[in-house]
Amino acid sequence: MNIVTIPIGEIKPYKNNPRKNDSAVPAVINSIREFGFRVPLLVDRDNVVIAGHTRLKAALQLGMTEIPCIIADELTPAQVKAYRLMDNKASEK
Repeated sequence: MNIVTIPIGEIKPYKNNPRKNDSAVPAVINSIREFGFRVPLLVDRDNVVIAGHTRLKAALQLGMTEIPCIIADELTPAQVKAYRLMDNKASEK
């Protein structure tokens, strides 16, 4: 697994992201300020977010120009869909 730095303007939110959690963004901003950006985004081969939309929103509000990412280019489209579902459901528990 390689963590790469991608210009924030090249990262695309997943347009069908079901989570509406803008209220969590300030807490993530505070976390990034205090601890740094410790959990990379997970993106597909086209830099579309698989997991990490809230971190992306926080990074944008902080004016970050680059963001650490893991590119999951080995996942099939079906696996990406399944991972998104699992990630969203796991955070609800």
